Amino acid sequence: MALIFRTFIKFLLGILLLVLFSCKTQEFTKTGYFTAEVDKYFNEKEKVNVWLYRAFQPSDTGNTGLRKDSFYPLDRRMMKMAGLGKKGDKVLFSVVPETNPLYNMIAIKHKKKRFDRADFVRKEYYKAPYYEKDYSSEGMDIKHVYIPYAEKEGLSLLFYALEVEGSPKDKPLDKFEYLAKINALELFEQKDYKTTWQIFDCEDGERKNWTIHPDADLLKDRETIYLKLFDIYGPNKTISFFKLIKKNDVKEIQLKLCPNEYVLEYYDEKGVILDKSGFKVF
Repeated sequence: MALIFRTFIKFLLGILLLVLFSCKTQEFTKTGYFTAEVDKYFNEKEKVNVWLYRAFQPSDTGNTGLRKDSFYPLDRRMMKMAGLGKKGDKVLFSVVPETNPLYNMIAIKHKKKRFDRADFVRKEYYKAPYYEKDYSSEGMDIKHVYIPYAEKEGLSLLFYALEVEGSPKDKPLDKFEYLAKINALELFEQKDYKTTWQIFDCEDGERKNWTIHPDADLLKDRETIYLKLFDIYGPNKTISFFKLIKKNDVKEIQLKLCPNEYVLEYYDEKGVILDKSGFKVF
């Protein structure tokens, strides 16, 4: 009887270890940042950013939104089909857009070992290489894009959508393939990791030099804050500059701005506004 009991205990421990190992190999990285209005995901520790769409909004609950801590119901099954989520893989996020066309996309960072792409189709976008494999089956569109970069790094983008989702003219796969192209191009051209994002609405010759001095006091009880700079157009405002600021990196920010009125806002990681001020560039 004692032997049977010990054998049963070992069996239970084996099942527990298997479950723990399975969870471990599909874990989310804990160091990613994504905030509303900025169409880019940042991960300083993993040294990778991912271009996104404005239709993606941060949310770890509900049927839409960008999740950094939990999967959507079919995510694990789709990852297994594509051979993703193995040891060394880091899930960056899983996302469903807020508006049509609706689809799922998962981003995964590969460490040290390049992903096996022997049966992938090689493509290029302005000389930036990326690889694509189609897993589509009846009623479901499934695409895996692998983007190699640096010496041994890689980024996987996994797309899946029911064929009945949205209108055919919305072309969700086109949306995904464009993201694959621009991310391949950035990772191909990127020399140094950047924690900033900026867009302009004027020509280069019109832009003025400007210096921002971040408020270090806002980081006394925080590790990270978001700095957002908005253009003011009458009653409306549009984001033009974003920077992720960490406690050990509070220094003046040199940038170029178009002549306009601006509002500078600081946020915590939960999206709560901490402070704001305004200025004008002539």
